[in-house]
Amino acid sequence: MKRVNCVLSATMLVLLSGCGYFGSDEKQQLEQAWLAKDPQLQQVVEQIRANGLDVVAQSAAAGTVSACVTQKLVQDPLGKLVNVEGSLVESAKVAELLGDLQKVMEQDVSFEKLASLLQKGADAAVYAKSLIEQQGLDQALQSLKQMALASEQFAKQDLGAHFQQLLLECKTTEPTSTSVN
Repeated sequence: MKRVNCVLSATMLVLLSGCGYFGSDEKQQLEQAWLAKDPQLQQVVEQIRANGLDVVAQSAAAGTVSACVTQKLVQDPLGKLVNVEGSLVESAKVAELLGDLQKVMEQDVSFEKLASLLQKGADAAVYAKSLIEQQGLDQALQSLKQMALASEQFAKQDLGAHFQQLLLECKTTEPTSTSVN
């Protein structure tokens, strides 16, 4: 029964996000402005979101910005969340976001809880939707638990600051690279 409720919850989140309830246009605009400062990083992030982290990591040529970014994201416990637009400027603390994400993925969604979910868990719902789409519900829950354990060292850091730090390390370590693939 719990699995049915989780699937119903995920379905409701997907439907609501498709209707525009979970829009984060402001975050997306801030993220685009940040990425516009470095076209190489912007291109890598766009490729990851379009093709998936694993595909881009496999096709990235050694020594490129693309290889650096994908390697760092593959090794990072939160790397899978980079697929969500706006994640590079997400101000939520990692520990809080993961806690909210877990609540969203495990709760039974009813119409009474929906209003609260829309107010408190909209961002978490977007990340939950992304994980479920990538991995399916059971694997997404397992990945979430692994993320929570592995991210304790930067749990109090903003998710966006964490991602920006990772990406900027590639920019500073790869100053002469011009190829993204």
